[in-house]
Amino acid sequence: MATLPASPPPSPPCSEPPHLAAAGHRRLPQTPTPSPCSVSVSASASLIAGLTAVISSGHPASTSSFPSIFPRALRAAADLRLPDLGLQLHALLTKTGLLDHPLSASALLHLYATLAPLPCARLLFDRIPKSAATVPWNIMILRYAQDGFLDEAFELMMEMTECNVPVGASTWNAVIAGCISAGEGALAVSLLGEMVSAGGVMPNVATFNTLLHVVAVLEGADVLRELHGFVLRNTRIVGFGHVDLDRLWESLAAGYMRSCCVEYADRVFQDVRMSTCHLGNLMISGFLNSGQRKQAFDVFREMAFGCGHQSQHLPTISLSMVLPEVDLATKRGLEIHAYAYRHGFECDTSVCNALMAMYAKGGNIYLADIIFQGLADKDAVSWNTMISSYAAIHDYDVSFKLFREMQRNAVRPDEYTFTMVLNACSFACYLGQSMALHGQMMKMGLCDSYVDDMNSLMSAYGKCGLLEAAQKVFDETNPKDVISWNIIISCYGYSALPWQAIPLFHQMQDEGYKPTRVTFIAVLSACSHAGLLDEAFYYLEEMDRTYNISPGKAHYACIVDCLGRAGQLEKAYDLIKGMPVVPTACVWGALLSSCRIHGNIILAEICAKNLIELDPQHSGYWILLKNIYSKAMRWDDAEQLRAAMKDKGIRKCAGYSWIEIGNGEVHRFLTGDQLHEQRDHIYEVLGGLTRQMMDEGYEA
Repeated sequence: MATLPASPPPSPPCSEPPHLAAAGHRRLPQTPTPSPCSVSVSASASLIAGLTAVISSGHPASTSSFPSIFPRALRAAADLRLPDLGLQLHALLTKTGLLDHPLSASALLHLYATLAPLPCARLLFDRIPKSAATVPWNIMILRYAQDGFLDEAFELMMEMTECNVPVGASTWNAVIAGCISAGEGALAVSLLGEMVSAGGVMPNVATFNTLLHVVAVLEGADVLRELHGFVLRNTRIVGFGHVDLDRLWESLAAGYMRSCCVEYADRVFQDVRMSTCHLGNLMISGFLNSGQRKQAFDVFREMAFGCGHQSQHLPTISLSMVLPEVDLATKRGLEIHAYAYRHGFECDTSVCNALMAMYAKGGNIYLADIIFQGLADKDAVSWNTMISSYAAIHDYDVSFKLFREMQRNAVRPDEYTFTMVLNACSFACYLGQSMALHGQMMKMGLCDSYVDDMNSLMSAYGKCGLLEAAQKVFDETNPKDVISWNIIISCYGYSALPWQAIPLFHQMQDEGYKPTRVTFIAVLSACSHAGLLDEAFYYLEEMDRTYNISPGKAHYACIVDCLGRAGQLEKAYDLIKGMPVVPTACVWGALLSSCRIHGNIILAEICAKNLIELDPQHSGYWILLKNIYSKAMRWDDAEQLRAAMKDKGIRKCAGYSWIEIGNGEVHRFLTGDQLHEQRDHIYEVLGGLTRQMMDEGYEA
C-alpha cells in the first residue's frame, strides 16, 4: 500500500509512472498545491482525541461509530497537514476492514491528494473500491488538473463513463477548479464552454462561484460578453440566488472594466445590488482613466451613502483617487473635503496629498500649501506634490526651496522627485542646480535605473547650453525610449549645431524607434533653425506619407517660421490660409516675428489683428506691432496703438534677467530694479562700465 511522506510538504517524485510520462501529454505549469481552508485546531484535536478513546476502549459496540468518525478524522489530518497521523489512520482502516467503506476510502484519498505525491495518490485511487459515487473520481481529477495533467484528468472522465459513473457538474467543477489552482484562468473559462457543448452538462451555481475571481481579472471583452450572454439566457436554469447573482455581476463588472469596456461595466454595475468597496474603487479608477469624471464622482457618492447607512466610512484609496481629478469649479472637491474632515481624514497623509493635488490643479496653491504645512507626517508624495505644483506655476525658486527642505527633513527623494526638479531646471535654465542633482542621482544609483530621470537630466543640460553633457547622458541612457530620442534631437535643434539633428533622426529609425508627432516637431524646428527649407517640406510630407501622422498646428508653425527666416513671407501667409487646421497663436506669432525682421508692415498688421482676436489681453502682440511701427518710423500708428493699449487696460509685462552664481544662487534683475539687496553696488559698477564705453567711443 502507498505511504505518505514523513513530513510536509511532500517533494515531487523523481520518476513518474508510465501513464504520466507518456509522450504527447499536455501539461500546465507546475504550481504548489494550494493551502487548504484553515480548520479550528481545537475542534480537530478533540475529534482525534475522541477517535483515540473509542479505539482504545475495545468495546464491540464502539466499532459501529468508526465509519462516521474516520472520514472526519482523515479530513482533519489533511486540513492540519499531519501526514504521520494520516498514516496511523490508514493503518487503522486496514486493520478494521473499513477501507472498503466508500466514505472512509474517499476521505483517505482526499488526504493523499492533499499531502502525498501524485503517483501515491493515483496508486491509492486504483486500489480503493469505487462505487457509483463521483467523489473519489472528482478528487483524483482535481489533483491531476492542479498538477497540470489535463489529459489525464479527461481520461479519468472517460473512464467514469465506461464505469457507468455519471459525469456531472461536480466533476467538471473539479477540472475547472484545478485549472484555476494551476493559474490557468483563461483555460478554466474555456472549459465552461466545453462543459456545455461537448459534455452536455449544465453548470450550476458552484461552477460560477469557482470562476468568480477569474472573471474579475480576465482581460478579453469577447469572452466576457459570451459568458455574460450565457448567464442572462440561463439564469433560471442554473438556479442563481440573489446573492450568487450579485457576486457574479460584480465579477463581470470588474472584468469589463479591466478590459476597458467601460460602457458594459457600467451597465452591469447598475445591476449589482450590494457592491463592495473594491468594486467601487475599480469603477472609479476605470471612469477616471476614460475621462468620465462625473460618473466616477457618482460612484463615489453612492459609496459614501452606502457606508453612511452602515455606520462606516470610505477607504482612503477612494478619496485619494477622486480628489486629484475633481474640478473645483463644480464644488465637488469642497464636498469631498468636507466629508474627509467630518470622518477624521484630515490627518491621513494619502488623503491630504490628494487634497493638495486637487487645490493645486484648481489654481488655489494657497490652500494646497496650508494643507501641506498642517500635515505632520509628510511622505515623499507630499513633497513631490508641492514641488510639482509650484513648478507648474513657474515658481521654480519655491520648488528648489522645498526640495532642499525635503532633504533637511530626512525624506529621501525618489525618482519622481528628481524628474520634477530637473524639469524645473530645464525651464529656468539653472545649470548649477542641474549638475548638483546629477551628482546626487549618481550617489543614489538612479542614473542606471530610471529612464525618465535621465531624460529630464538630458533636457536640463540641453536647455542650459551644455550640448556635450546632454549627448553624454543620452549615450549613457540604457535602455532608451522614444522620449530620449525626441529630447536629444530637440537639444541639437535649438543649439548652435541644428543640422546635427537630422542624422540623429535617421539613426533613431535605424535602431527601430518609431517617430511620433513630437519627434517631427523637433526635426522641423531644427530645419527652421538651420535654414533647411527643402528638408522641412520633405519631412512635413513624410509624416503623412510614411508614418500616417497628420501635421498639426505646431508642425505648421515650424514651417511658417522656416519660410519666414528665408524671407518668403507671402508664401508663409499662403500656407497659413491653406492650412487644414485653424491657425493658432503660435502660427501667427511665427509669421509676425518674421515680419518684424524683414519689415513687412502689411503682413504684420494682418498677423497682429489675428493674434489680438485670439488673445486680446496678451501685451506681447501689441508691443511687437508697436515696435514694427516705430522701426518703420510710423510714429502716429505707434502712438495710436499705445493709446489703444491704455484704453483697454493692457500693460506690458515687466521683463527680467537672471544669473546663477556659486552653489545654485540665482539673482534676478528687473528694468530699473530698486529691490535687489546689492542694487547700489550694481548701479555703481554699471555706471563705471558705461563711462568706460563712452570714453572708448561707443554711443548710448
